[in-house]
Amino acid sequence: MPLLFSAALLALALPSPACASQAALRWFESQGYVGPKGTRIVACHGYGCSRRQVVSVAGWLSRAGALLKAARASPDTERKALAQVVSAYTAYLAASIGGKPDIPGSPAQMSGVHGQMDCLDETANTTSLLLVLQDQGLLAHHKVEPPESRGFFLDGRYPHFSAVIVESGNRQEWAVDPWRKAPGQRPEILPLVQWRQDS
Repeated sequence: MPLLFSAALLALALPSPACASQAALRWFESQGYVGPKGTRIVACHGYGCSRRQVVSVAGWLSRAGALLKAARASPDTERKALAQVVSAYTAYLAASIGGKPDIPGSPAQMSGVHGQMDCLDETANTTSLLLVLQDQGLLAHHKVEPPESRGFFLDGRYPHFSAVIVESGNRQEWAVDPWRKAPGQRPEILPLVQWRQDS
C-alpha cells in the first residue's frame, strides 16, 4: 500500500504531456517567438530569430511518422529515429527558407544573413518540430520540455541553447541539438547532464 501511495504521489508531481507542451510554448512567448500551430511552423533564421518564415510540415510528416512508428520498440530506438527525422527536417528547412546553406556553429559574420541560424534559431525550430511530432502522437517514449541553456560568459563559456526531450519512463532528459551540424546531418542527441558540461 505505501508503494502504491508513493507511486500515485510521484505521478501527480510529474508534469502531464499537456503541461510540458504548455511550458515549451511559454518558452516561445518568453523569447518573443511564435510556437507551432497544427503542422505550421514559424521557422527562425538570421540569428536570434531576426528573420521568420512560415513553413508547413504537413506533407513532410508522413516520412517522419513512418520512421518513428517503426522505432517504437524502446526509447533508444526512438531517439535514433528522431535523429534521422531532425536531420531530414533541417535539410527541409534549409531548402524551404533558401539562401546559402546554414553554416554550423553560427560564425559571427553570418549574423542577419538570410538562411543562417544560430543556436536560438536551431532551438526554436527543433522545439517546434518536436511539439508537432508530439501533438501528432508520433513520440511514444518521450515528451517535449522547454529548451535549456548553458554558459553565461562568467563561467568562461558562451551562452548556448538546445531543444530538450524527457524519457517518459525514467525521466532522463536529453538535449536535441543540431547547432554544430550542417543541414541534413544528424544532430547531437545526448543526456542533458552531459550537454550542460560541454563547452
